[in-house]
Formats: sequence, structure tokens, C-alpha cells
Amino acid sequence: MLYKRDFIDQRIKSVIRTSESCIGEGKVASYIPELANVNPDNFALSITSVTGESFNYGNYDYDFSIQSICKVLLLIMALHDNDPEAVYNKVGSEPTKYEFNSLVPITDKASNPFINAGAITTASMILGNSVDDKFDRILDYYKKLSKHEKAYLMEEVYSSEMETTDRNKAIAYYLKSKEIFDDDPEMVLDLYIRACSISTNVVGLSRMGAVLANKGFEIDSHYNLLSKSEVQIVLSQMATCGMYEKSGRYLMNVGIPSKSGVSGGILGVVPGVCGIGVYSPRLDETGNSVRGKEIFNMLGQELDLSIFIH
Repeated sequence: MLYKRDFIDQRIKSVIRTSESCIGEGKVASYIPELANVNPDNFALSITSVTGESFNYGNYDYDFSIQSICKVLLLIMALHDNDPEAVYNKVGSEPTKYEFNSLVPITDKASNPFINAGAITTASMILGNSVDDKFDRILDYYKKLSKHEKAYLMEEVYSSEMETTDRNKAIAYYLKSKEIFDDDPEMVLDLYIRACSISTNVVGLSRMGAVLANKGFEIDSHYNLLSKSEVQIVLSQMATCGMYEKSGRYLMNVGIPSKSGVSGGILGVVPGVCGIGVYSPRLDETGNSVRGKEIFNMLGQELDLSIFIH
């Protein structure tokens, strides 16, 4: 990190105290019933530096479903299994002003990998003999990235989401009708929903972010988990598309490549410095954590983490 540990700890604690003004703002996601069954004021923060330092606060070992942060995983896996040109022949790379679950930003293909249509597309490109096989590969890879060895499929979340996924089902069938993929739409959708239902905690997110910040190298073993070109693609997409239809404003205000999920998590990456994981389940109207965004905004200012000011 850029500063001594005591200074960093002091500044982070100050940010957390200040962010308490956001408590009570926003609402938990309710369109997936299981996501509503949480303490709306739960909070956790974890930062892992590329040198292995860890800063953990709040209920940092609390498990929640990864939700749309899985779109980062799905993109990485698609890039592992296919040439980047093949991936981007099927999905675009540009931000969209439309909601993450909208059908509008699908012309010849989905606008980017971080809206639902784009993530369903990348899920269709992951190799395996069955949905189980493909999901096992995704889960195992997340465990390597995050060191969250106890990560698992949250069955209650998965079942709840599958029961309320009519819009995503429409998207999957629409993509099939446009010949984006040839697989059974129900199987592709099943894989996508399973990926959304992977358990995580903020420590796992921050360690995953630290790998991305460390040019794809694992923090402890220095084992290479991603190529530099994959890191560049993923971080550029996080920066421009990771916070739904408000990604441009978020990047301008915060300056940290990030990806959010409707369970209340946010993954952030400061290249060469650290990964950040935040959890606070109250969301704004776009599906981003209210307190989480404020935490990232203040951390960027207090610790000079914006990628635009170094």
C-alpha cells in the first residue's frame, strides 16, 4: 500500500464512521425473495494489498451470494476457454444507459458482458460436458482467485432466483433466437443463476481483486491465474460497465474499476495496489449498494486510490 499500516487503518476507520450517515438509505433487493431475508444494515469491508496486507472490518466473514459480481468470473472463464476475438464476436464491450436486465441493449449482440444478456452469453461459452461440470469449473476457479475455500452454491438463493427469473429466461431465449449460442437456453440460464448463487464474503472479494491488481498473479504463491491481456480486458470492462447504467458517473466520481451485485457486494480493483470488497445490502435505484458506493468514494479520496490521479 502507499502508506504505513497504522495510517491506513486510521483513515479506513474514519471512512467507515463517516459512511454511517448512509445507514437507512436504499432498500434491499426483493425481486429475488431470498435476498430480502437479510439484515439490511449489515456491513463489512476488506482490503487486500498486492503485497499481502489485509485490512478487515465489520462482519467480514459473513457469507452472501455473489450475484452480478459473478459476471467477472464468467468473462474470465469465457476468455480462458475461447480466443478474445471469439468472445467479443458474441458480446459487445460498450456501456449502456439501460437497466442491467433490459432487452433493449441487444441488437446483433448484448452491449457488454456485465449486463444480464452479456453474462448469459459468456456463460454459454464456458466449456464442459454438463451444467454440473461447467459450474464446478467456475466454483473451483473462484476458490483459487479468492482463497475462499468454503465457497459453495447457496441452494436457497439459487431456488429463489430460478423461481423468479422469467425476464432472464426471456433474454436467454431471445439470444438463442438470434443465434448467439446453440445450447439449450434453459441450461445456459441454469448455469448463469448458479454462478450468481455462489457464496462469498468481503475477504474473498478483496483477495480476488488483489489478484487482478497484481497482473493476474496469486498474492501468496505468485502463481499466474490470469494472463495480462485477460486482466486488461476485465479491468477495462469493470471500469466502463461494472456499475450498471451509472458506470460512467461512478468512474468519474470514484475512479476505481468496480463490479457490483444486487446482494449488496461491490468488488473493486486498484491496479498495482489492492483489491477491495464491500458488503452493505441496501441498494439505490440502479441496484448498487448505497453505503458501498460511499465507502469507495471516500476511500478513493482518503487513500488516493483513483486510477486517474497517480
